[in-house]
Amino acid sequence: MTALFNHPFPKAVLHEHIEGSVAPHLALQLAEKYQVQLPPDFLYRAGEYDAQDFPNGRYRYDESDFREFVKTYDIVADLVRDQEDYYLVTKDYLSRNAAQGLLYCELITSAYHMCTSVDGNGDTQWSAPRYHALMQGIEKAIDEVRSEYGTETRLHACGVRHLPYRDMLASAEFIAQNPRASVTGFNIAGNEKAGKFADFAELHQLVADIPLPKSYHAGEICAADSVRQAVKCGAVRIGHGIASIDDPELIRQLIEQQITLEISPSSNRILVPELQSSLRNHPLRKLYDSGVRICINTDDAGLFGTDIGKEYRIAAEQFGFCRAELLEITLCALECAFVESAVKARLIKQVYQQFSAEDWRQLADLADICPNPALKVRLQQRLAYRQ
Repeated sequence: MTALFNHPFPKAVLHEHIEGSVAPHLALQLAEKYQVQLPPDFLYRAGEYDAQDFPNGRYRYDESDFREFVKTYDIVADLVRDQEDYYLVTKDYLSRNAAQGLLYCELITSAYHMCTSVDGNGDTQWSAPRYHALMQGIEKAIDEVRSEYGTETRLHACGVRHLPYRDMLASAEFIAQNPRASVTGFNIAGNEKAGKFADFAELHQLVADIPLPKSYHAGEICAADSVRQAVKCGAVRIGHGIASIDDPELIRQLIEQQITLEISPSSNRILVPELQSSLRNHPLRKLYDSGVRICINTDDAGLFGTDIGKEYRIAAEQFGFCRAELLEITLCALECAFVESAVKARLIKQVYQQFSAEDWRQLADLADICPNPALKVRLQQRLAYRQ
């Protein structure tokens, strides 16, 4: 199995929160810059963790307590403040993942967290100059990594659902008034239990009018019906969506509408109580075998001590995915990417060019024995590309 990773092969990430990507070594650097005294038990010390598994250091929080994770996330996110910070964080995440074969990436940004302040009357003030300055830092890193590695990156705007609804609406309005070519999608993230998608009708319409395609977080903490409601409100991709496995009718709908689930194994293992902190309980393999389109992601790479190479390795070692299947998963990600059609076609072609003769043989064997009609058809369509 380890031979699978001797040489980087093309990978894609569609789901990574930019503040959540801050690795421990960068958190220390930023804390020193702003003279922030971090809690004494904020990080594991050298020798207290597997440095090969966590090469960038490891945050210390109780993985069974979601509130502890959120507390750690908030401390880290507060350290990312100016243009240089956003440049460093973006450059660090993209560079270390590009070195492991990252061909394409979508990062989730939140204008609310980047450029709002509260005035003396308690009203939220939005700063367009600050937003554009921070985005320039992010885009500078994107350009440099593209130049060095060829990795293409696009950004999502975001509405945070556990904030007051007026702030979610203001986020969409702000993005509409301050467009940037790098922002090619809109996300609803945050606590899934804070409101229902049907409550956000005006927001859905605002995003459709911009227009931006939608990827909504659902079916991670909440049940399968949250995925159904996200799709009903216009989501063409679902952040996480692992609860879908509990609803065969929803699975059929996702297949028919070619909705892709953005799955993050390490994140799900830590944050989803039903998994009981074990990948043995994760439905990644079942979802793929059901015929649903999936892709593999990092979610909050810094906080979870991961990167895309590690997540693909988990898929291989814990769930038995072979190289041909992992390449097929990369293709699923690119086919639903929020990127210009010409760039998408070029990236897809690059992946197909990485198929070896053995990969094609593997794919043919998988198509022959595949019991699921939807997956079988998809694999056969992949094989047609070779001809």
